[in-house]
Formats: sequence, C-alpha cells, structure tokens
Amino acid sequence: LEQVHTAMDKGTVIFNAIGAHIPKLAGATLACSDATSLPNAVNMYVTASGKKTSAPPHTDRQDVVVVQTTGKKHWRVYSPPDPALKPSADMYARGKGDDNLPLFALEDFGCQKLLDVTLNAGDVLFVPAGFPHTTDTVNTSNGNENNDGSSEQTSIHLTFNLDTHVWDLDYLSMRRLALRRAGVLDAALEQTRDEDNKYVGKVNLLPKDLREGLLEALPLGMLEDDDGSTQSMVETVTSELARISHEVDESSAKLAEAYSRDIWRDTVERVRSQGVELFDIHRDMYLAAIEEGELRKTEAKMTAHLEEASPAAMTPERMQRLSLFRVQKFFEKITASKEALSAWSREGKAGGSDDELPTNWEFTLPVKLGDKVEANFGGAWFPATITKVGATYDVQFFDGDSEIGLDRSLLKLLTPPPKDTGDGTIINGIDTSTMTKKELKRFLKKQKNM
Repeated sequence: LEQVHTAMDKGTVIFNAIGAHIPKLAGATLACSDATSLPNAVNMYVTASGKKTSAPPHTDRQDVVVVQTTGKKHWRVYSPPDPALKPSADMYARGKGDDNLPLFALEDFGCQKLLDVTLNAGDVLFVPAGFPHTTDTVNTSNGNENNDGSSEQTSIHLTFNLDTHVWDLDYLSMRRLALRRAGVLDAALEQTRDEDNKYVGKVNLLPKDLREGLLEALPLGMLEDDDGSTQSMVETVTSELARISHEVDESSAKLAEAYSRDIWRDTVERVRSQGVELFDIHRDMYLAAIEEGELRKTEAKMTAHLEEASPAAMTPERMQRLSLFRVQKFFEKITASKEALSAWSREGKAGGSDDELPTNWEFTLPVKLGDKVEANFGGAWFPATITKVGATYDVQFFDGDSEIGLDRSLLKLLTPPPKDTGDGTIINGIDTSTMTKKELKRFLKKQKNM
C-alpha cells in the first residue's frame, strides 16, 4: 500500500488486467466480453486529486469504455494524428516510449479536439483506438479539502478494453498472415518478420481509405457460435480481405493465390478459430475468478467464529488459489494460442532450415541492445525491444511501456543472430559489415573487454 501511495505522488497507478485478479471485477469483465464476443480485459487507474497531468497525450491499441467509479477526472480527446506525418511511429502507441506527442504539437499532427469533459462517478466515456487523449485531476475537487487545500477524493476509473488489434483481428494482420503462409515476401509494406511492427512504416503512407480499410477490425459477432450469420460474415470478410490485399499490392496477392486459391478464406477461418479460442480462455479466466470469490465468501462464513481469535492461516491450497498463480495458467494458454497461429502461418513457407541452431535457441542465444524479443510480463509474452543489456535486461514493450531487471529466461529472441559467412563480418552474432572503421574499432575493443 505504501508503494501505491508513493506512485500516486508521481501520477497514476495502473492495475492492468485487474478483472482477472479481483473477483468483484471479474463479473463485469465477463459481461463485457460476452456482450461483444471478444477476448477483452479491464484495467483500473487510480489518481490523486490535483494532478496537472495524470496521463500525457497518447494513443492506445484498444477501443476503451471508461467508467468513472470514484472521484472526478478531466478528459480531453482528439482526432487521430495523420500517420503520414510520422510514418515511423506506431499509430496505436503515440506518446509512449520514445515517441513524443506533446499537447502543444497535436494540431501540427492534424489533431482536432473532439471532447473536453470532466467525468463524475457513474459517467461513461468511449475512446476509439488511435485517438489521442490526455487526463488530469486539476479543479476536480468535490468541495471536501484537506488542510493543504487538496481534495480528499481520489479519482478511480475502469477501462473496459475492446481488444481487436491486440489479437490480430483486423485486415492488416490477416493479410500478413496469409502472405507468410504462402511464402510471399511483403514487398509493399515490408512486414515479413515476426518482429516487424505492423503499424509503422509504409502502411502509414498508404492512401487514407486504403489504410483505414486495412486497420478495420473484424465485425462484432465474428467469434460467436458457428451458425448461418457467422458463415455469412466469414464470406464477407474473405471477399474484403482479397479485395484489399489486391489493392495494396496486386503482385503479392496473385502470388498468394497461386499458392492456394483458398488462401484468403483459410486465413480468415484460422484467425477466427484462434479468436474463438482466446475468447474461451478469457471467459474461463474470469469464471475462475468469480468462483474464487464465491469460495472465499463460503470460507469466511464457515470460519468467522475461528478468525475472531486468530486470522486464518495461508495454507498451501489457499496459496495456489491466489490470483498470481491462478491467472498464470490462463496466460500460458494465451501464449500457446498465439504461437500456434504464428506456426500455422509458417507451415507453407519455403526457405532454409534452422536445424543447426541449438535447442531452445530463443532462450539461450545472446541478446543485444535493440534486439526484438517477446518478454514475459505477468505470465504472458508480449513484443518488446531490448533497451539495456547487463546481468539483467531492460525492455520497452510494443505499447511504449517499459520493464527493467528481467532475467534472460523471461526473454524470447524472435530471430537467431546472423550466421558466420566466413568473411569475418559476423562477430559474436553481430553483423559488422555496415559499420564504419571507427564504429568497428570501438566494437572490437568492447568485445575484447567483455
């Protein structure tokens, strides 16, 4: 609790995926998932009053439904920045990590203020993915003040995250999976490797209508039980995926169809299959939290007379039911599902073999600054970049968040280091062929001292 108060002094304390951990919130999270038929999550944000900036301008990868539960918070929401003005930036992670999106520069990026509102307890706000927003708790006092003039009431709100882009449920993701399945190089958007961020680069330079079509999420109901309406959606999405893929690049689309005339439909059905699997995993996770809450109530009634004398002991059985352990097994299933989809996309790809690589090379080969990896966070694996190398490792996640002091076992290397070509340009897995003489000299000195 002391750590939470210390963090609140600096800004906002964020509790990610809290709906999976807190039984009282699991029911609402499950209801959100069932209402949208999506594998959703709920976060909680706690901010002290009087904060000039509780969250600087940024964009998110998810559509979010904000529910203010306690206190007040001031929101300003803007239209999306023009991605063509900074194609190297992730349109769904602007203002995060190394990206700078200051309030005074929003208009320079083509943003217009859409909303300026203070949410009170019980108010609801919808913010679409990619729409910059900033929050504060200045001038939100409810009239009850401490001796120092600050409001007594802390702001708490929940965000119900409608996750589509996170789970590859958009046309851009499906196109990449289809081309990879067919073994076709994506020359148009240069999104071939696992570590390539789908939302940066040439995709941001496409005409607006085409870009927005690629980023469109699959229709709601796509992951519902297989019936006539669902199959009609599959046909519609398949036709749209084929159309938009041809519009992006006619050549790669034809090559994919040469591999299989059913490539678009196969991809849509495989993505839908994974989406249904992820939806079921999330439902089971929230149901497990609800069940744990009911079990705790029953135990409390049964042991109330005993706990008056002494608190109930933390038995091994109760320890295993803590959310830290309960949730992890579901995150492991989520990771396995993501890996299975990636493996499916590579089954038809022609190319070389990795037979010469050691077993578990992803977790054993050295990683260096700037390497693209997947990092374990709370039991699940997320794309990240190595930002510091030493006895432990620091990373920056795909959404701009950071984590420090990670063990090598918590990092999964996405591609093996370059193989030695025999010409001396590959040193300890690092390609030195593009280094200047000065850079090479500095590099060799560093290698010698290691």
